[in-house]
Amino acid sequence: MTGRAAAERIAQLQALAQAQRLAAQLAIFEAREQLAPLKSAAGVVGAAVHAFSPGGVAGSAIGRLARFGVGHPWLSSTAAGLLWRALRRRPLAVLAAVAAAGAAWWLLRPSAAAGQRQEPPA
Repeated sequence: MTGRAAAERIAQLQALAQAQRLAAQLAIFEAREQLAPLKSAAGVVGAAVHAFSPGGVAGSAIGRLARFGVGHPWLSSTAAGLLWRALRRRPLAVLAAVAAAGAAWWLLRPSAAAGQRQEPPA
């Protein structure tokens, strides 16, 4: 190979490598873009699982409420019927009341004891 032919071949190989690198970067970008909704959905599910776990924020309250409902079926069935009837007639009012009750529970819940608090990592 002459010097000029070798230089042209090297330039062609470098251009091919650059094109392949750009194609790979574009494929990675498209894959990340397509997986972004799945990643965010997995984050939401993970946060919900953490919140509703027995040691989580809402898990203990839901567990107590479920145990109360199982222990008093006549009361829970009556309350469920009334809630269903109110939800059919005035859904926004029921949802606003549920949201207000949830906010009140969140604001008025007992704080963790000083010994049970976790210190933030340094």
